[in-house]
Amino acid sequence: MTKGGAGWKKGFLFIICLASLVASTCSYLGYYHFNLYESEKRSMRSVERDFEKLQGTLQKAVSWYPSPEFYLELGRLRLLRAMGEIEFGQPEESEFYLNQASEALKRAVYLRPVDYAAFWELSKAYFLMNYPLPIYADKGRQLCWEAIKRAPHDEFLVSNALVVFFEQWLLLSEEEKTNIEQKIKDMEVGNPGFLERFKRKWRIGHGEETEFTLRLKELGF
Repeated sequence: MTKGGAGWKKGFLFIICLASLVASTCSYLGYYHFNLYESEKRSMRSVERDFEKLQGTLQKAVSWYPSPEFYLELGRLRLLRAMGEIEFGQPEESEFYLNQASEALKRAVYLRPVDYAAFWELSKAYFLMNYPLPIYADKGRQLCWEAIKRAPHDEFLVSNALVVFFEQWLLLSEEEKTNIEQKIKDMEVGNPGFLERFKRKWRIGHGEETEFTLRLKELGF
């Protein structure tokens, strides 16, 4: 091998080693700040008071290492902040945080499209936009179905999505109702007793059963 060839090989190996070192350092710093965020979150007094600090720590994690896990948590934090504004009777103030949450969650979806969690969290952002008007409810339900496609047998996810669908019953198309009927049947096959557990979940969360029972009958249950 010529001296020039040997020098090129050494230079190439050096670049590879340097790139690996940089990647490892960025990963380490990303997880360092993410773990710091988790620690800060455990001692959080209120999302309103501690939001900026928590978000700042998460943004450092994302800037060092753009992990879908970090973007997902950033989206969740911003959603929590938006819901705080709604609970305080200031839904118009929530739009800024909802838009920011959507940006983070869309990034999480892009980086890990097989993960249902980002789709589920993103659906919440659309449900809350322009609250209490259900302007983006169709988009929110579409994202719920995308989440279900990625975790079709996850009872926690499916039952929570069904709660949303039954709450928005008057907005549903006949096709959506057919899909809900089939989903319940599929869950009963894979998770025997699912429907009864779902009924119990509804009773605990809503109390009222008359309309709920009528809607189940409409589906043939």
